[in-house]
Amino acid sequence: MHSLLNTDFAPVTFRFGFIETSFAILCDAFTEWQKNLDEKFGLFTEFNSFVGPLASAFSTLEPLTTPLDRYLLVETRSDWTAIFANGLRGNDVASPVSYLPSVLKCRGLEVGHAPDLSHTDRKTGIRRWGHTLFALYGPEKTDWLNRIRSLRVWNDAEGWEFSSEGEVQFFEEPEQYKSQKIRERFSPAMLERYCKALGIELNDEEFYGPRSCSVRITGRKAAGNLSMSISEARSTLDL
Repeated sequence: MHSLLNTDFAPVTFRFGFIETSFAILCDAFTEWQKNLDEKFGLFTEFNSFVGPLASAFSTLEPLTTPLDRYLLVETRSDWTAIFANGLRGNDVASPVSYLPSVLKCRGLEVGHAPDLSHTDRKTGIRRWGHTLFALYGPEKTDWLNRIRSLRVWNDAEGWEFSSEGEVQFFEEPEQYKSQKIRERFSPAMLERYCKALGIELNDEEFYGPRSCSVRITGRKAAGNLSMSISEARSTLDL
């Protein structure tokens, strides 16, 4: 399996999401949602629409910060619109891809894959635990909020773990979930095939664009002090 833009823009591409609606509709819904958050928490959000290749669009997410303060909405050549974020240690796209489908009456998807980089012993290095993630959300309430299906393998201090929750989908390969090697129970290649079944060409650069909208949030009272460019983040991750 290849990865989106050859991981040249990791960690941005380690975790992102999609909402099953048009670019224009999602931009309007995201604007309204963020407007309500701005009023509630005293924030200010700036939106900027533009046209260009995905690699250029990612520059609007810099600098990467903790906590995140920027999103990028990207049109795709499908019924889905992509959402990226600028989190340095983690990208919370779960909030928009789970909440907005309940408003727009559609599906949302959070995806993730990161190589295991937990072995670093550099004082300036960022420890990143490996994972592969697929989380599908819908418009209706389920046994856990509005999540339809969740699959995940991840590494932590005690080794690799696997979890499977929700309703099994028609495109799944459940026999693989019994693999003796836990990290192979849900592989990056499986993630790519599952997304393809939903009409998403996950790692194809030509699938994305040409329209994008950058979202920048300011005004947080407790802003984080960790900030890096994408190239600096890649260096600390030994990518």
